[in-house]
Amino acid sequence: MTAIKNIKVINYSLCFIYSCLVVFFIAHLPIVFISVLALLCAWNFYVTISNKTKPNAWLANALAALALGLMLFSVGFSDTVILFVAMLLLSSLFKLLQAKTKKHYHVITTLTFFSLSAVYLFNQSILTTLVVSSLYILNFAVLGLLESKHNLKVASKQSGKLLLLALPLAVFLLIFLPKMPAFWQLPGPKLAKTGLSEQIDPFDIAKLSNSDELVFRAKFNDLAPKDPLYWRALVHDEFNGNAWLTSNLLKHNSVTQTETQQVSSLTKYDYSIIAEPSSQKWLYGLNFATSNNDNVESDSLGLLRKKNYQAKSVQYTASSSALTNAPLLQWQTKHYKHLVNNDNNKASALAYNLKQNLTSDRDFYNALLQYFIDEKFSYTLNPTPMSGNNTIDQFMFEQQRGFCGHYASAAAYIFRSAGIPARVVSGYLGGELNTDNNTLSVRQYDAHAWVEVYLDNEGWQIFDATAVVAPDRLTGSLSQNNELNNEFKSNLDFGLVSLSNFAAINWLRLELENLDYKWSSWVLGFDDEKQNDFLKSIFGSKNIWLVPLAVIVILGLTFVSYFVYLNWPKPATKLAPMVKEFEQLINWAKKRKLKIADHLTPTQQLQHLASQAPHVEQQLLEFSQLFNQVRYAKKPFNKERKTQAKYLIKLIKSTKQRNL
Repeated sequence: MTAIKNIKVINYSLCFIYSCLVVFFIAHLPIVFISVLALLCAWNFYVTISNKTKPNAWLANALAALALGLMLFSVGFSDTVILFVAMLLLSSLFKLLQAKTKKHYHVITTLTFFSLSAVYLFNQSILTTLVVSSLYILNFAVLGLLESKHNLKVASKQSGKLLLLALPLAVFLLIFLPKMPAFWQLPGPKLAKTGLSEQIDPFDIAKLSNSDELVFRAKFNDLAPKDPLYWRALVHDEFNGNAWLTSNLLKHNSVTQTETQQVSSLTKYDYSIIAEPSSQKWLYGLNFATSNNDNVESDSLGLLRKKNYQAKSVQYTASSSALTNAPLLQWQTKHYKHLVNNDNNKASALAYNLKQNLTSDRDFYNALLQYFIDEKFSYTLNPTPMSGNNTIDQFMFEQQRGFCGHYASAAAYIFRSAGIPARVVSGYLGGELNTDNNTLSVRQYDAHAWVEVYLDNEGWQIFDATAVVAPDRLTGSLSQNNELNNEFKSNLDFGLVSLSNFAAINWLRLELENLDYKWSSWVLGFDDEKQNDFLKSIFGSKNIWLVPLAVIVILGLTFVSYFVYLNWPKPATKLAPMVKEFEQLINWAKKRKLKIADHLTPTQQLQHLASQAPHVEQQLLEFSQLFNQVRYAKKPFNKERKTQAKYLIKLIKSTKQRNL
């Protein structure tokens, strides 16, 4: 079996790559399984650094079987993409633990390319791209080390050059190669672990205040509408006694062409959105939203949906108008008033008492708002847990402090108890404005729930008790709310947002967000529609046939140029160590009219020169000794010896000049 050169460097490099992958997948794999992967990385590193024998096949296979069982138990079968990634990482690390031949390492480096590519299933940001590209370069360097005697630095430079050579061609193909639908693709992973749900429990919304995960970015074509900005995602129209649900009736509603045209004529503002990858189908829009994008559909409630479940970034334009004021049909009125029998008797009684002596639904609307003011309800990100079948009564008459979900759930229940049509809406409120690009960044902690209530002669109106309980929350983002700042920062997971009190860190965060927005908009969002517009601006709509011709010509020229480059006469071979320095002394001797004997060896030649120039004899003999160490004793021509050689040459030349 042929020994592999640089075996330690190869093992260290692969351990480093998989350690980075383990760190990345911490957020997506169970902590138990992550611990197994981390132990395997540490074991591989320990075996390499201590020169220990790798485990035999029997032991490795037994451990692999145990790890596989643990993986299936902890990861499960609900998400096939996560399961695929977990199996890929586990098999690669066990293969590395057993690798002994070139064939083994070739298999591992090939699997590593797939492992690195799997990162893009979960994140496609510019930072992720830069990190993964660096690991690609390192993996290519490992592949090169298997077939050469170079060190890691040289191999990395070569792989980096190949990447830079391929980059212009990749950019050209991205812009000009027609966007073709995928022949096959993996389903997207279920990324929305902390996102909204079709069942809204007050505490589920509260939990989102712990996450600073980006949900979407929005940019208005003209001036943005005034605050508050209610980004609608889901409507919940059924109450089961504890939580609000989205009924099957609303899940399958759709909008007709006539309705779309009517809404378009009432449009008040236009905007574009880049939504982050999510396995959920819902998207985000203000008030009654519609979209003409091919991959987005609108329903009769003014909600936006993806047309498929691909877990990738979605960029779309939308138009919004006021919520509809059309009269409700009889079945709709009955549906939005319906309540199941439950134990929230006090809340029902409150609705009855408030409605006494009131002449309109609008008066009841105002009376309920005033009730929240008079009873001094408060807003908190850390609500007290409640259980039982009368949680609305507990909130309204005992706790009187809660998150938006508590107020929305209670208010919708009270409206229905009073015979007024109402529904709960979940989505996001506000957003943080980045003045560098005029975009709003909306994050999970901006999740919000409110009520839409139908008032006679007014139509659907937003009722949000937050407006009187915590009015500052209606402007900007939760991260910018001074009143809730301490609670917010203490709840939030560690990240740049949690450190935004420091001006320098906050500036860096906004700059990185601006850069990531441009990446998402220009690169990830460069779809077939944008490509067609770009190509038409260059070639015109009548000369679009020139595009495939240009692609063929450029590709042909590229391959021809590369062929010429490979066959172009190479420059002279690089001189061996100390040869260049020796020739410098020979040239010095010729200029000083010293005798050069061609038949002498380099060592004899230096001694011959020393006999002719006794004032630098010592320096010439020292150089001769250094020359013998490098050329004959095979000592490395390291930085120290290079410095010594340059110093001796400089000393010889300067001494000669002073003595002439």
